[in-house]
Amino acid sequence: MNFNILLSFSIIVCLLGLIFQFSKWFTAGISPLPLPSVGTRVLSCCRALFTTIFSAKILTLVRAFFVDVVCQKRIFDKSLLRWATHTLIATSFLLLFFLHALSGIVSDFLFSDFQPTRNPFLFLRNLFGLLTLIGIGLATYRRLACKSQRLKSAKTDWLLLVFIGSIICSGIFLEASKMSSYSTYQSMVEEYGALADEEEELALEAFWVHENGLVSANFKSAPATALVASGQEINADSCIECHASNRSGFMSYSIARSIGPVLTFGDGAVQVTFFYYLHLTLCLTFLCWIPFSKMFHMVSAPVSLLIKAVTKSQPSGLANSLNSQMIGLSACTHCGSCSVECSSNMFYESFGNEFILPSEKVQYLKKIAAKQLTEPQIIKELQEGLYVCTSCDRCTSICPSGINLKELFINARYFLTQNGPPEATLLSHFSFPLALANNFVDDHITALKEVTELFKASFTPLSAKAIPLTIGQADTFTENNSYKGCYSCQRCTNICPVVRSYSNPAESLGLLPHQIIYSLGIGDLDLALSSQMIWNCSTCYLCQEHCPNQVELCDIFYGLKNKAVQSIKTGANI
Repeated sequence: MNFNILLSFSIIVCLLGLIFQFSKWFTAGISPLPLPSVGTRVLSCCRALFTTIFSAKILTLVRAFFVDVVCQKRIFDKSLLRWATHTLIATSFLLLFFLHALSGIVSDFLFSDFQPTRNPFLFLRNLFGLLTLIGIGLATYRRLACKSQRLKSAKTDWLLLVFIGSIICSGIFLEASKMSSYSTYQSMVEEYGALADEEEELALEAFWVHENGLVSANFKSAPATALVASGQEINADSCIECHASNRSGFMSYSIARSIGPVLTFGDGAVQVTFFYYLHLTLCLTFLCWIPFSKMFHMVSAPVSLLIKAVTKSQPSGLANSLNSQMIGLSACTHCGSCSVECSSNMFYESFGNEFILPSEKVQYLKKIAAKQLTEPQIIKELQEGLYVCTSCDRCTSICPSGINLKELFINARYFLTQNGPPEATLLSHFSFPLALANNFVDDHITALKEVTELFKASFTPLSAKAIPLTIGQADTFTENNSYKGCYSCQRCTNICPVVRSYSNPAESLGLLPHQIIYSLGIGDLDLALSSQMIWNCSTCYLCQEHCPNQVELCDIFYGLKNKAVQSIKTGANI
């Protein structure tokens, strides 16, 4: 099939993919509120763009473009290794794309004397290829060796590295096979050479064997020095204008010299054809794949960074907020920087729920935004990961793509609360940070009521117990047995600031602190779990510090909360 047809088809697929991805910026989103219409979101985007360009913010935009997009300062400030990895891969691969893949458009326009076989183009092509491979090596090292930083690699992360590496290697081997191919050499001589006789042909061939890595059946051993010298003069007259020494292409030349006879079995035509179609297939497939892979971040990440620079926090209005959210989701590169900095990542080591890590939450929130995620178990685990989040905003401040992760996670919390099962950890007042008191108040209260009813249906409160209470199995709560030292002096209840904040604490809290410990002592775990007190506890540790018998009340309350949540999750009967 004609190359131009294949290229045109790949470009069309790429453009259609880009249009599809751009459309999601204005049609999808994660919010407990109804999504605005597409027209409203497009209009809000245009209005924001207009007011930015025709205001003093344009200077901020220009600065952000050079500092954050071009120089990648956010990555540099955090990790020199990651900055070097990103710079080597992105810069070198893009230069190869524009100056080599698009040489007929870009290089011919920029350089009047451009020839791919001349210097510096031959040398630079190999240099950029080498730098790209070094960047891939650093990325591989980072993914394999930095496990302590809680980096998780998806299959697509490895696929991207393999894809780019295969393109570079196939291009190097294609160039090496051309260097050593006798049929390629003969084609050049026939097209460009003006040789007088067979003696000149043999001399030129001897020079190319010696200098350029050509494999020729006419020279089983190294050609004579005099013949090479004669060929060098002919090369200077016939070839030097459009072909530099293949030694300049140091990687390809090294391969041609070391395994040239293997690359050019016969006259090398078959090998050249194979590597040509392999390289072409990989390049065109990659072009088609760009909009549908994480490589789309090459477009969306700069946009996200520019939005971050001019808005500082969340864009004003629901429409612009959702537009920014979708751009941010498509800008995520799964680099893991947010997971490294996450203040809740120690819970990941305890719970084993990967959705506690911000980078893993984002991958599945992409699916939720696209309405592709429906598995109840994954929804439940994602809810837990969202509510373990403390909204400290460290992930947002460190994100190299400028994604407002805090706002994304808050929206996702209440979206899933409306559309998924009740989240048990909502019952704790710490699930609703005070900094967010003006956002989603009604949604939070509604969800809280649902969870409260769920707990009431799961555990039996004191008011519903048959009196008198009977002694049960005293060791049913094994997480912390210090409760056995309690002799009901009630000092914990008397000093508790939560108890003092209610006019009728017994009615509001279900059980008072000393009563919770007493219920464990008589073996009634169900009664202890039914108390609202374990959720209202502010963990000030006053009770634990003042207990004369060293009962670890706060630690016991933590254990009871975990026990209650686990019981609700599994549906187990206590």
